[in-house]
Amino acid sequence: MTVGLLSTIAAAFYGGTVSVLALTATFARRRTLRREARSTLAVLVPGRAAPAQETGRTGDAA
Repeated sequence: MTVGLLSTIAAAFYGGTVSVLALTATFARRRTLRREARSTLAVLVPGRAAPAQETGRTGDAA
């Protein structure tokens, strides 16, 4: 019974964390916050590749 309860709590915590990160990755106003949320989601949700990073900079010298 204890293992089942701990498993249920862990699943709820994981689901809540992924949900909050997904909302942040979609609706955050700051670009850096969206990018960090997406990279964290890529770690937490296996099988999903992180999207290409958009820099928004033009004319940068290498």
